[in-house]
Amino acid sequence: RAPTQAFNPKRGAVRRDSTFKLVVSNDLTAVPQQRSWASKQVEGLKDIIIQPINILLVFVPLGICSAKMEWGPLSTFSCNFMAIVPLAAVLGASTEALAAHTGQMIGGLLNATFGNAVEMLVTVSAIRANLVAVVQQSLIGSILSNLLLVMGMAFIASGMVQTTSVFNSTGAGTSMSCLVLASLALTLPTVFAHMPEAETHDSAHLSRIISVILAFVYCAFLVFQLRTHAELFTGGEEDDHEPEKLLSVGTSVSVLFATTCAVACCSEILVDSIQGLSETYGLPQSFIGLILLPIVGNAAEHSTAVVAAYRGKMDLAL
Repeated sequence: RAPTQAFNPKRGAVRRDSTFKLVVSNDLTAVPQQRSWASKQVEGLKDIIIQPINILLVFVPLGICSAKMEWGPLSTFSCNFMAIVPLAAVLGASTEALAAHTGQMIGGLLNATFGNAVEMLVTVSAIRANLVAVVQQSLIGSILSNLLLVMGMAFIASGMVQTTSVFNSTGAGTSMSCLVLASLALTLPTVFAHMPEAETHDSAHLSRIISVILAFVYCAFLVFQLRTHAELFTGGEEDDHEPEKLLSVGTSVSVLFATTCAVACCSEILVDSIQGLSETYGLPQSFIGLILLPIVGNAAEHSTAVVAAYRGKMDLAL
């Protein structure tokens, strides 16, 4: 390029520069680019929807159509059974997205509440269908699956990677104690009902008292886990930076509401097909309540626990 001239005010002369350099920075990361609100929502929805387990979402319309078109109890039960599994995963992911906008206490309460929304909806549908025995067996099956099946699979998965698994015994012991307490509380009314001179209204009164005690223990455990002794349940691995909140509160609530409606619809159809499935194919209702229904509501949580144990996060798994 042609040389340029510059005026020096001290010397009163024009200085001639023979070189001229133009520096252009190619480092685009120096200036952070602000993404639009719409792009964040799309990316957040992609993170929730584009998951391997969500391939089973095709069974949601199939399950609804099977009830409308009367495909039979086996097809109806199977399609809705497979449909609730990915819906539970989407429900959990949208709950976590909503909890990211709240504090630790409210976020933990949301996760604890909506994390069991599938079981609650299935339970309500079964009670409305007068399948009380199925509800009782599903509650017991859910507790036993967490105590035995999932914990055993978590230990096996962790043992495949490392010979010694390290976890906080106090936090794990507290969770296991609550599960054992719930198991004993469910068996106590049954034992009382078989006692001599025990009447039905006495068993019902005892059941109501136990339900109040269990609700109080649950609230106390939430305070213990999220407020007073939160360090026992952190898993020992905290990130230095807070993850970016992609989904807004409105989008998270919308996804949560839509998923809850879909779960309610599929669970009602699923429960309505239990009676016909048991009578047509001779499948015991105790097997459905004790084995199958707990798998439906906890499949996403169970897979998360096993994966966390495989990655060495035993505190999170427990």
